[in-house]
Amino acid sequence: MSAGSPRALSAVVALLLVFAIGSIVALAVLVATLAEDEETTSATSCTVTAGTTDNDNGEERALNIPNGWAPLVEAAAQTAGLPVSVVAAQLAQESRWNPDATSPAGAQGIAQFMPATWATYGEGGDPFDPEDAIPAYGRYMAALKTDVQPIAGDDADELVRLTLAAYNAGPGAVEQHRGVPPYQETRDYIDTILGTGQSQYSANCQAPTGALAWDGDLGEGEWTTPLPGGVFTSGFGGRALAGVPGWANQHEGVDIATPGAGQGNGGVVVAPTALRITGFNATDGCVIAKENGDDPDFGFAFCHLHSWDVAKGQKLARGDVIGTEGNRGRFGMATHLHFEIYKPDAPDLVFPYQGHNIDPEPILKQKGAWPK
Repeated sequence: MSAGSPRALSAVVALLLVFAIGSIVALAVLVATLAEDEETTSATSCTVTAGTTDNDNGEERALNIPNGWAPLVEAAAQTAGLPVSVVAAQLAQESRWNPDATSPAGAQGIAQFMPATWATYGEGGDPFDPEDAIPAYGRYMAALKTDVQPIAGDDADELVRLTLAAYNAGPGAVEQHRGVPPYQETRDYIDTILGTGQSQYSANCQAPTGALAWDGDLGEGEWTTPLPGGVFTSGFGGRALAGVPGWANQHEGVDIATPGAGQGNGGVVVAPTALRITGFNATDGCVIAKENGDDPDFGFAFCHLHSWDVAKGQKLARGDVIGTEGNRGRFGMATHLHFEIYKPDAPDLVFPYQGHNIDPEPILKQKGAWPK
């Protein structure tokens, strides 16, 4: 067999190379599309198993509690006057459900009691026995809740947060600061307990009391700004950014950013009005929602979030927390919130460049929610 000419061989190699590259690109697009489709139709972090919300007495039911300890956790929650999901999340955080857990500081058992505290609330039991430790935890949390009640007043959300703060930092710190102390460790602890309570131990991924309400000024408008404390940085329509594709310069929303956030986590993103969560676009850090109230039922997208802890189908009130401002997306960017509004006739799960986008600026201004 004679060898082919160099020109013919070059043509064959080029053809094979084009075919290979095309196949790789097609496969990558397919994988990305499938991954995005999966993310847009599922909740972000909820792992709740099937079960009922209430027990036979009409009380809140604990979910995902190991080793048959659910009745103990439910009873402790009732004693403490706290949501079952919060109690379960706190025990999991303290010991990972290990009844033999200890700490370098001397904390003991599933509820991580220090010996002096156990002497007050243990009633002569064994801190390493969940049958004794979980009820004692309920009594201890009830006492902390009583300590901070005057500061929380009638605010049930704040009462839960202050009780957790008192556990982490001590009731004296809560009293001194007349609220959650300005300690990052304490604030992270509260967020972790409330977030885990919602995602792991609550029925239908409902956020426990204390988890959702933003504690700042919602403004006097019919809506509130979706990024409290943020400033307007980029408007709707064409722009000229370097390093992004042409389509990305057809800006389909408005950008709002927390001053000084840089590349780090930003501020709290909240629901501007009553809405329900309809899906997600994880690639760009977007939570998709629909207005849940009177017509016209606009659609919304809250994008480039660092994190969120809401579930598909969840209903939020004006000012309820959606997540944290970030810079998640397919292009490098500074931390900001990209906020979109869709026409009322848009489907529940909608994305930009599908012909449904409208300029959010005049709507936010008309609703009294434009960032100052």
